[in-house]
Amino acid sequence: MRTIYPAVLTAIIATFLLAACGGGTAAPTEETRETEETGESPGPPLWRYVNSGWVSPLNEQTTNAFSRELRAVVITTAEEMDEFNRNVVSKRTNGTSTSLSRPEFPGSVVIAAYVMWLPVQGDPLSVVGLEIDGNRAVVELELDEDSQGRLFPYLFAPMTMVTVDRGVFPDQGPVEFEFRLGGEAKLTVSDPLN
Repeated sequence: MRTIYPAVLTAIIATFLLAACGGGTAAPTEETRETEETGESPGPPLWRYVNSGWVSPLNEQTTNAFSRELRAVVITTAEEMDEFNRNVVSKRTNGTSTSLSRPEFPGSVVIAAYVMWLPVQGDPLSVVGLEIDGNRAVVELELDEDSQGRLFPYLFAPMTMVTVDRGVFPDQGPVEFEFRLGGEAKLTVSDPLN
């Protein structure tokens, strides 16, 4: 009689595990459907994370506490990166020494964007898409309105910064960077990428 209980217990546990795991069947996701249709798997994004967090831009007299303005910068040299860091003071950042060392000039183009002003909570601004078509680049940004984390009682600008290899852009002429926030075009920045 005692040998039946472990066998029954094992069968019950196995049944629960199979039911919880779905029995090994999985519904196709959008990514697997895209792979099946085109025969190609979607590649990694064109950009690599550098830094994100909260910043306080200096000399912003044109905005007030109720502004929600998108600002963006295209950085192509170490000097421009230093100038950005002097003029946009980091308050809370999430970059690591590895991610901060990713831009290698002149082979990199750094794209930074921030939204003025929001209450400090979580890490709400991120790059979710980048499309390059000739001398035009569209940078899709997402602002998470319900960001997770502790809410602090002051206003700063959420910032995101990514790097892109210089080789994906054309050699000639300036490149127009169109920044979209929530699907709407908010700002265009032109840079010769010298």
